[in-house]
Amino acid sequence: MLVFVVPLQSPESAKNWPYLSSLVVRSLRSLCAQTCSDFRVILVCNQRPIGYFEHPNLTLIEEPFPFPGADRTKRMIDKFRKLQRALIEARNDMPGYIMFCDADDCVSRRLAAWCRKHPNENGWYFSTGYIHDKGTRFAFLRHNFHLLCGTSAIVRCQPQDLPDTMDVDHGQNFLLSHGHPILADSMAEKGTPLRKLPFPGAVYITDTGENDSGICYARIPSRRLQLTKWFRARYLTPWFRNEFGLRNAKGGT
Repeated sequence: MLVFVVPLQSPESAKNWPYLSSLVVRSLRSLCAQTCSDFRVILVCNQRPIGYFEHPNLTLIEEPFPFPGADRTKRMIDKFRKLQRALIEARNDMPGYIMFCDADDCVSRRLAAWCRKHPNENGWYFSTGYIHDKGTRFAFLRHNFHLLCGTSAIVRCQPQDLPDTMDVDHGQNFLLSHGHPILADSMAEKGTPLRKLPFPGAVYITDTGENDSGICYARIPSRRLQLTKWFRARYLTPWFRNEFGLRNAKGGT
């Protein structure tokens, strides 16, 4: 079983809640488009997004989490509390695999089938993946993807690896205390190294106005980096959109 965990900010924190909702719904549809049914998606939020849909593999946890305000540190605390709540729910699906997903990214439809085919691996990190600037017709392949994007690792867990209560600090849990840039190295130091996923696993959606990313390939000033960017460019063909569920979202591609 592969469990996708998706935390969603509150409507009060969003710059444009209807648009953010459309991004989230697209991400959920991408997650639910897996080629095998051995997966679960857990969305944790204050309020379900506009256009939320029912799916047999999709679980909604809708609770009155405290409004964090505009402060980025408090927003990150809100995010990790929602991740913790989702992991409590996911304990029933373990042993299995956990994958954290940002609420506006898209993923390969082959992930659940890959996990089912390799049930005893420690997991994988996404050394390759794509960056897509909202509103463009291209995605750009990156070879250090797991250092850039939080939607970039799958980790095998036992029930005891996951929290069973909200009454403990999230920093006491290994998954919640090791961010995506250091997770692969930390797992190796722990003696349970992750493998490289042998295909691009996700698309990191940037420049939406709703994420905290500083990355926007459309505004890279360096000529050298611009040339590198276009060498790695992939046009959003029907196959590519189908592979990652990258459909149009209201307000932009």
